[in-house]
Amino acid sequence: MMEQTSVSQEMFSKIVEWQQSGLSQKAYCEQHKIRYHIFHYWYKRYRQAQSATTGSSFIALHVQPSFTDPVTVQAELLFADGKRIVFYQPLSADFVKAIIA
Repeated sequence: MMEQTSVSQEMFSKIVEWQQSGLSQKAYCEQHKIRYHIFHYWYKRYRQAQSATTGSSFIALHVQPSFTDPVTVQAELLFADGKRIVFYQPLSADFVKAIIA
């Protein structure tokens, strides 16, 4: 059991390092010679551990006032893996729920 705990700690620290690196998962794995499917497995375990410690799988949503300029971003969804979706039109709450569900 001690060995499993140290492997978990090592992989979780690599995940934190990856999140701070700004690299994609694939690029990070290539640089550190980690098999992508193994990294992905540990990333899934890491997220489960994080949601277990927070007691919720919800992420805080920060809402900023909307502007009338049509070029202004109306909504931006940022995901834990660094991906983002930008919308230049107003969105309904139902549409946002459907995207993140």
